[in-house]
Parts: sequence; C-alpha cells; structure tokens
Amino acid sequence: MSNSDSYQKGNTVATWDNVGARYNRDMYWKGLENIANLKELLFHIGDPSGKRIIEVGSGSGFTSIALAERGANVAILDISPVSLRHAVAQFEACGMPPPEQYEADALESGLPSDTYDCVWNGGVIEHFFDGGKKRLIKEMLRIAKPGGNVVIMVPNAWCWQFQVMQAWQKLRGTWAFGFEDDMSPRRLAAMCGEIGVTPAETYAFNAILGWRWVPVIKKIVKYGRLETLERHCRRSWMGWVSVLVINKR
Repeated sequence: MSNSDSYQKGNTVATWDNVGARYNRDMYWKGLENIANLKELLFHIGDPSGKRIIEVGSGSGFTSIALAERGANVAILDISPVSLRHAVAQFEACGMPPPEQYEADALESGLPSDTYDCVWNGGVIEHFFDGGKKRLIKEMLRIAKPGGNVVIMVPNAWCWQFQVMQAWQKLRGTWAFGFEDDMSPRRLAAMCGEIGVTPAETYAFNAILGWRWVPVIKKIVKYGRLETLERHCRRSWMGWVSVLVINKR
C-alpha cells in the first residue's frame, strides 16, 4: 500500500469519526432523501427477511437497522472502532440485538468469500482514489454469494449544483467531509469494465436533492412544497445519487 493510500485512509477515519459523533436517528429519518435511499436499496434486495446483508462502511448504521427491523440478518463493517461503536449503540437504542460486526479494512476485509446475499454501502467509494475504488468493488463482490448482489450508492459527479458548491467549499476550506471524488453512472460502469466486472445496472436518481445546494432554489423548493418522496426517488442523469448494481453469478 502506498503512502498516499495510507494517508487517505487515516484522513477518512478521522473525518468520519467527527461526523459520526453528530448522528441522530430521528433527524435522519425525517430526511426524505434517506427514505428514498432505503426504498431504492430494497428495490434491489427484494424482501430482506432472512437474507444475510452486510453494510461495508457502516457509518451511522441507521439503514442497516431498518433492514434488521424488516427481518434481515445484518452485519456491519467499518475500519473505525469509534464509528462501529456508534452504530452498535444505535441498534441497542432501538431495542435491537447487536449485529454481526467487523472492525476491518473494506479493501481487505478478511471475511469469507460467497457469504452475503447483498453487500452494499452508500457514501463510501468516493473517499478512495481509483485504485482503492477498484479494490473495494472487487472485495464487495468477493464476499457476495453467487446469486446475490452488490449495491453501491455514491454522490453523482453529474449533479452539477452539488459539484459547484463542493468545489467552492473546498476552495474556502469549509468542506467537512475530507477527500471526495464523486462518480457518475458512466464512470462507475467504465470502472467495472476496467476490472472485468459486468454491472447489472448503473443509473442516478434524486435530482431534487441537488437543488438544496443552491440557496435561492432551496427556498423555492421548501416554500413551494416541491420536496416529495416521489421526486426524491425519481431517476435522472443529474440525480444526486449514482447507483451501481452488480449481480454475482
């Protein structure tokens, strides 16, 4: 592993430990974008009851809790022990038994191959350079069962409103989320081709979320009551979320 890979990993852990301290489950589920993400994930999982599902880079763990509440046998993995503790505590706060949990590097988890019906994450792959992105895709695919799938959600590089605001915040030094290299659906598909993986689907959704980053439009969206779950779920090339789905044969 190169020095740049090591620095990036350390930077990511420190950043998300700070972010994790602010997780609030009630506020999280008030966000229609989070409900839309869950709905999209369930579309690819199907009925989660009885399925083994692992979130690689667990963050808050809120979506994994929602899957467990629907009968899934969930596991969570994170390189940060602080983030992992936060997520497990959220399970306990909801009256749920603790999930399978792994403090491990997502790029080399050490988990057995062909283990999970669905291997997924949201907002993880963009925090790696291209080499790390490719390793993450291959590692997630390795631990998925034949007949299972990998689902990756990432901010869309074609959501121009978000990209402009992110660039401005990075320039000013106010960006709070560390290294971030967002990916369009086309780039996700191209990267799969580079590592010999055939994606089942790549697309983007949730264009309405991108407009939150434009103050004037944000007010129009809010006061015009334009922010609905249907709009958050709508597919669009400039949607805020890019999705990669790989079915393992």
